[in-house]
Amino acid sequence: MRRCERLGRQRVGSYSFIAIIVGLLVGIATVLGQGVLPGNWNSLANSGTVWLIPAFFIGGLGTTRRRAMAGAAISLIGMVAGYYGYAKFVQHVPHSLYYIAVWSAAAVVGGVIFGLGGNLWRRERGGWHMAGSGLLGGLFVTEGLHILTHAGYGHMRAVGWTELAVGFVWILVLERSWPARFLSLAAMLPVVALGMIGYGLLNAVTS
Repeated sequence: MRRCERLGRQRVGSYSFIAIIVGLLVGIATVLGQGVLPGNWNSLANSGTVWLIPAFFIGGLGTTRRRAMAGAAISLIGMVAGYYGYAKFVQHVPHSLYYIAVWSAAAVVGGVIFGLGGNLWRRERGGWHMAGSGLLGGLFVTEGLHILTHAGYGHMRAVGWTELAVGFVWILVLERSWPARFLSLAAMLPVVALGMIGYGLLNAVTS
């Protein structure tokens, strides 16, 4: 019994370690990517949507829903730490503590949602599985629509259309049959509706 408990703790520790390392690396890559991608495309390097992809798959590695949500949240917090830590200690660029706090809180919320989504996609079947696929696809469709409908983002329309297309491509990749893909597309609808509301709230606290 004790041996099983020790093995369980070791696995949880390894999972958490992987999550934080992935997060730190993605956060640092975000800073570096902003200087590599040309023009408006560098917005993809600084996109919360892109950050949620590894969080989703980290959630898929979790053996329980609770671990999946915690692991995804840890990875996203690692991304925040990697991004702002590299900017401050390597590039010597100061950042507001307010924004660090806002994005840390968003990391916890995003980790819970997308960690659960990744776990449902990886470990469930039927409707819950397709709901997980619809969550990731809907994420990109939401950001694409947000860019295309935002008055100040007219110069980024190519990025918006690309993200819109990527959202549908994710459904093609994550599902293996056309009936499942159509059901996942249906699952995207509430994701997009709630996502647009979420963008409105996020703009309110960061503007």
